[in-house]
Amino acid sequence: MSSFLAGGLFCALVGNVLLVVCLATDHWMQYRVSGSLAHQGLWRYCVATKCYLQTDSIAYWNATRALLILSAMFCFGGVIAGSLAFARFSIFEKFNRTFAAGIMFFISTFLLLLSMAIYTGVTLSFLGRRFGDWRFAWSYILGWVAMLLTFFAGIFYMCAYRMSECRRLTGPR
Repeated sequence: MSSFLAGGLFCALVGNVLLVVCLATDHWMQYRVSGSLAHQGLWRYCVATKCYLQTDSIAYWNATRALLILSAMFCFGGVIAGSLAFARFSIFEKFNRTFAAGIMFFISTFLLLLSMAIYTGVTLSFLGRRFGDWRFAWSYILGWVAMLLTFFAGIFYMCAYRMSECRRLTGPR
């Protein structure tokens, strides 16, 4: 059980860091404008070496931002609950921290998947036609990697929960 907890906590920590980096950086998409390279993120866009804040309130950017922030919050809550799963407090006997952490990671994964799907769908259908020479960049890829890591963190914590439940039901030998 301890190895599942450690593996889940490792995946969760790395996934949370990647999620925050993905959310904060502005390399979601790269394209060419008037012969110069440009890139954009959720918060700002840069043309050549000059960067500008995204002041437009476009629904898919707002949805992607909100879902990513909620995903990061659930992932952080899962890290806290998962860290507490290592401790043996008598206060938490009724509250199974491994199950709670697993559920939080699955909710984080779902919100992250939803935000990445919204961004991908709108980018492919609208912005892909607007800019001829474009591609997704490394911040976008980090979002997908963070989604996989939070999913595996949830799997690890659910496996640890199942192992602890099997031990609890069979009793000590």
